[in-house]
Amino acid sequence: MNNTSKPARWLVIAAFASVYLIWGSSYIGIHFAIETIPPFLMTATRFLIAGGILMGLALARGAKLPTRIHWRSAIIASGFMFLMNNSMIVWAQANGLPTGVTAVLLATMPMWMVVFSWMRGTRPTLVTIIGLLTGFVGMMLLVSPGSIAVANMHPLAPIIVLLAAACWAFGSLYARKASLPENGSLSTGMQLLAGGIMITVLSVVTGDAATLNLSQISLTSMIAMLHLTVMSSVITFSAFVWLMKVTSPAKVATYSYVNPVIAVFLGWLLASEPITERKIVAAAIIL
Repeated sequence: MNNTSKPARWLVIAAFASVYLIWGSSYIGIHFAIETIPPFLMTATRFLIAGGILMGLALARGAKLPTRIHWRSAIIASGFMFLMNNSMIVWAQANGLPTGVTAVLLATMPMWMVVFSWMRGTRPTLVTIIGLLTGFVGMMLLVSPGSIAVANMHPLAPIIVLLAAACWAFGSLYARKASLPENGSLSTGMQLLAGGIMITVLSVVTGDAATLNLSQISLTSMIAMLHLTVMSSVITFSAFVWLMKVTSPAKVATYSYVNPVIAVFLGWLLASEPITERKIVAAAIIL
């Protein structure tokens, strides 16, 4: 599609519905996928498959081969958005952080976007600053000792997810103006593929890949990984990349307000994660 023309309204609505709903379900998908598949290896595999599919389709349809500059940009963007962001998320969930809390903490991503834009010289308004401070209060309430009563949860897990949100915000802003192919499928596929390769290396270096036991992989984990690969990576990340080009980052960032609602509900429904009053109050303040 020509990004200079106004996109069809139904296409914009469909893309927003994808990043709102499907990405909201990705946290419970990760929860079930890493039950019997090593976390980093699972993440690397889904990105390698999704990236290969998108790049293959784009090249088969006549897209030009990416240049060295394109690959450099894809590696930098995916380094923040996949190697760092997704690795941190799966590590936190593998170390006991509930899916709903993960999604709520990632809802701080727009806050990070404002901070990074501020660092670039775009000074926020007083209302925005008040919003940032209010969100910070909710964030501290959520991650304070005793607020997340989960046995065997690593104490750094909430902090790691906050850093993951910062990495995604920075990578998104970088990718928006980086030198990447005009073909959306090719650009998306390159980023996914580069991220998958880097996380594969991480999986091997950390010993994560060595813990794989094919005989113990459950059907539930396989279905969850299929959902993450096709729905969350191929379809929804493509929609996200496209939206970042045809509308403002502020509008696209609103997905992080809807994702926690979906994640908390699915975590309660499918994984028996408790919904406490403190969690509700903290989530409301952040959102």
